Amino acid sequence: MDSVTPPSAAAVHPVIVPLSYLLGTWRGQGEGGYPTINSFSYGEELHFSSNPGKPVIAYNQKTWKLNSGEPMHAESGYWRPKPDGTIEVVIAQSTGIVEVQVKEISRDFELVNGDLSYVVQMATNLTGIQPHLKALLKKL
Repeated sequence: MDSVTPPSAAAVHPVIVPLSYLLGTWRGQGEGGYPTINSFSYGEELHFSSNPGKPVIAYNQKTWKLNSGEPMHAESGYWRPKPDGTIEVVIAQSTGIVEVQVKEISRDFELVNGDLSYVVQMATNLTGIQPHLKALLKKL
């Protein structure tokens, strides 16, 4: 099995099965902005993987400038489904920031016609909760 092919549902821990559609690599484009920065567009790749028998999904993300391909941001972590249906997400960013340092953040992912769509909203000590990122990704 290569690293791009997701494991079969039988090899995935039972708590991961409802999220197994995420496993694999997704790529697309997004837009970002915030009151303290200029708006921007970016390319993005997400990779979700699972180890048989483990109740977590490993997550890796990277973005780049669309016009030059220059790297912009990267982060990695784990998605841990909880018994109440929520998902605990633990993320470390390449800038040395761990997401818990942000006052408030929400990441809403949705599968739309086979594509992965998401919206990130964020609050800091200077601003209330506001849209920050949105993207549409296709599975490779």
